[in-house]
Amino acid sequence: MLDRADVSEQVRAAVAHALTRRDPLSSYVESLVGRYATERERRSGPPLVPASVADAHRRWTLHLSYLADDLQAAREQAVVYTEGLMILRPELPGDAALLSRADAWNQVEPLFCGLPGPDGEVCADVTGHPGFHSAAGLGGLCWGHGDTPTTS
Repeated sequence: MLDRADVSEQVRAAVAHALTRRDPLSSYVESLVGRYATERERRSGPPLVPASVADAHRRWTLHLSYLADDLQAAREQAVVYTEGLMILRPELPGDAALLSRADAWNQVEPLFCGLPGPDGEVCADVTGHPGFHSAAGLGGLCWGHGDTPTTS
């Protein structure tokens, strides 16, 4: 997909990361659907397939351009936009959201932590957050760095 594209190794790694993460993304999307969907919406049909499962040749990106005074303000606004879009379209992968300056689109950083937890949950906090990791939703699982994923 990026064989002939003029992008940095960091961008290639970010794209490869976004395309290969399936299990944590699925649980993250499911937790968002459980948090924001109404009971009628939950019963209305089969669950939506996460975008990361779709064919790579059909994947597209959306770039939003907006003004912010500094990186922290830009990051906060990007998180608001991403969470709002995920509420409207729960099949979209939230942890694939990346932030960059408009004049340096190839220097990206992830918006969300995405660290897998001990029970298969995924940290839904912003990247670089202090303290414990926590899953999406009210009452979501919280874990520390000493907790390891369970193995069966």
